[in-house]
Amino acid sequence: MTPDAGTRVAQLAEDLRAVATAGLRFADNGYDTDRYERVLRAAAELTSLVDTRDAAAIERVYRDDLGLRTPLAGADAAVFDPAGRLLLIRRGDDRRWALPGGLAEVGEPPSAAAVREAYEETGLVVRAVRVLGVFDNRSAGYGHGALHVYHLMFECEQVGGELVTTTTETIDAGWFTEPEAAALPLHGSHALMVPTAFGRHATGDHAAFH
Repeated sequence: MTPDAGTRVAQLAEDLRAVATAGLRFADNGYDTDRYERVLRAAAELTSLVDTRDAAAIERVYRDDLGLRTPLAGADAAVFDPAGRLLLIRRGDDRRWALPGGLAEVGEPPSAAAVREAYEETGLVVRAVRVLGVFDNRSAGYGHGALHVYHLMFECEQVGGELVTTTTETIDAGWFTEPEAAALPLHGSHALMVPTAFGRHATGDHAAFH
């Protein structure tokens, strides 16, 4: 199975899991419950095709979490220096470049998540200024993995700190002009987010959604 095919299988399995958990939550008769049980087992079996666990182990995990499945919320920091260069980090997993960012924690405002991730991944203290865009990681062909994520991209300004990489998640970081960034291998939906960040920073475009 090719990497792209494996990603698509994982996404389909996660979609089926979402249908099954919602159905089991709201089913009002035994017939529907049985149908959604079968969908949940099918989702676990599909996931096992691209996972190291077998279907039975995955199904147990699914049954321990029958809450409604919704997209995760991610927050990313578009930090520009006075020369208009954009801060990018190099990820440790696929060695591609991306904006500093990650998933928001429970109870954490998305702007605070972007500020926290920027500090954790680069050592820079930043302040969120405005929203540059909201991105769906499965749109425009940039989807990756089974997880469905909405990325909130904030333009941020540096207010302190020094550029360092101190986590295993980030192996490098630096400032890049738009042509330099365009030449880098970018991670997933960051191939769309990075040029959008440059464009909206330069024009002052306040459109929030993409």
